[in-house]
Amino acid sequence: MKKENLVLVLMFGLMLLLSVIALSFDYLFPTSTVDKMFGQNVNVVNERPVIDPEFNQIFAQAEVTTLDGTKIADLYTVRVDHTYFYLELYVGIDLDGNVYARDKFVNPKDDTSSSYFPLVREYLLKNYNGLYYENVQFIDGAAGATTIIVSRSIIKSAVSQAVVFHVGVAEDYIETLFNSNYELNDETENDNVTAYDVRVDGVEYTVYKATGSGTYYDFTSTSEGEITIYIAVDSSGEITHTLIPESVYQHSGGSFYTATNNFLSGVIGLNINDPMPDSTTGPTANSDGSQYLVNRLLQDIQGVA
Repeated sequence: MKKENLVLVLMFGLMLLLSVIALSFDYLFPTSTVDKMFGQNVNVVNERPVIDPEFNQIFAQAEVTTLDGTKIADLYTVRVDHTYFYLELYVGIDLDGNVYARDKFVNPKDDTSSSYFPLVREYLLKNYNGLYYENVQFIDGAAGATTIIVSRSIIKSAVSQAVVFHVGVAEDYIETLFNSNYELNDETENDNVTAYDVRVDGVEYTVYKATGSGTYYDFTSTSEGEITIYIAVDSSGEITHTLIPESVYQHSGGSFYTATNNFLSGVIGLNINDPMPDSTTGPTANSDGSQYLVNRLLQDIQGVA
């Protein structure tokens, strides 16, 4: 064999060997974001859009299978468009109900948000890496600087929405309000206020739910969003329980949500006909504020109580 032909054969053999090694690497080692989410090479199949106004942060769903076709999880793609960044997340829920989340695409809207995003990714890896879905509600989103607080809070909200969509049963906020089962006797709706007559452990209560929209300022811009509140009133008119569901809270989250929730809980022990506490944070030149909206909702409840 001529020297030139021998070189060609050797080069072809080397290229073939490198191709086999590359294919083996792709097969044996996780490479894509979804691969790394589940710690193995997987296929994403049966991709389809999600068009549901109740779950407007979810825009796609699919199934995750092993390379031999065995299903191991459902995969949701959710989006968050906020003051600090536009973010698309993969949210995977395996057959045991464990939740995983990884960033698919992120577009920070300023240099500060860009510099903070590694901390957001660390938050994802630490908290959404095989957590059982019922424990998502206990994740703390209230630590860190303003950008991180809001980022963690809205990520938790988006992941929670995917969990509710997956499980198919929405959280019962009245059950959460009492941390107990209850019997529903009657329900009355009046504009933005709904009254529920319930019995909990043999005790009668009226639970009021009120929803309204108002402006808030997140130290960057003024936005508008909804808040829903629940209060329970016993037969003497005393307010005994309060709740602001975080999963449907559309103002700034984290410690801001906590402060608003604490403001509402301050009415516990008051009579439903007593003057409600005034907002201490607004209105300001930038916005009315979350406490102002909560005060307004309490007055809406008083109007029908």
